[in-house]
Amino acid sequence: MSAEERVRILGEAEPNSWLALSSDESRVVGRGATYGDAVADAEKNGEEDPVLIKIPDNWNSRVYSVCGYTLQTLPIQ
Repeated sequence: MSAEERVRILGEAEPNSWLALSSDESRVVGRGATYGDAVADAEKNGEEDPVLIKIPDNWNSRVYSVCGYTLQTLPIQ
């Protein structure tokens, strides 16, 4: 999965939910309101070792850029 595709998928995911990726992180294999729901969905889709991502309520102030020793908060448009 390209970085652009990952950003798109994360941006389109339901706020305050869980997203399960395949173990090689190449595709989405499950979703859920809870960690357990996302794991169960991934297992139902044949993935035994999913990578889980918690989707925040709001992506603003969640993306950081490290510039030298400075950490900046970047709003997402």
